[in-house]
Amino acid sequence: MTLERAATEACVFPFYKIMKTLSFLLILTIAVVASGCGMFKGKEAAEQSVADFHKLYNDGKLTEIYAAGHSKLKGATTEKEFLEFVGAVHRKLGKVTQTTNAGFNVRTFNLTTTVVMTQKTTFENGKGTETFTFQMDGDKAVLVGYNINSKDLILK
Repeated sequence: MTLERAATEACVFPFYKIMKTLSFLLILTIAVVASGCGMFKGKEAAEQSVADFHKLYNDGKLTEIYAAGHSKLKGATTEKEFLEFVGAVHRKLGKVTQTTNAGFNVRTFNLTTTVVMTQKTTFENGKGTETFTFQMDGDKAVLVGYNINSKDLILK
């Protein structure tokens, strides 16, 4: 190897290494930004689905809530069981008067995005913490699970 060739390779090698590192960092940045946008998109869709749930709930359209649910919801509970459960919540606690977001979690695994929303909700006859689980279907958050933790629900 000549001295001239060794000097050229010494200058070129760091350049390629730097470009490779910069390319990796660019791809990593794009992936993080893209997943972050998906996270907020999922949260916004879930917030809208919570509002839709509460509107149907207040209107007494519980069958429509179940009908719009994901196949995973329908596989986990029958329509009759769901209507009995949510109907009991409606009878004992009444209509939703106010709800605020108490936390959320967005996760993607195997190209499936799941959003969990926790709501502090005030009803006509009590309070409770609702947990909604949604699965993203395009731009829409579809209900997979609903849970409520409420002392008022049990004691009334």
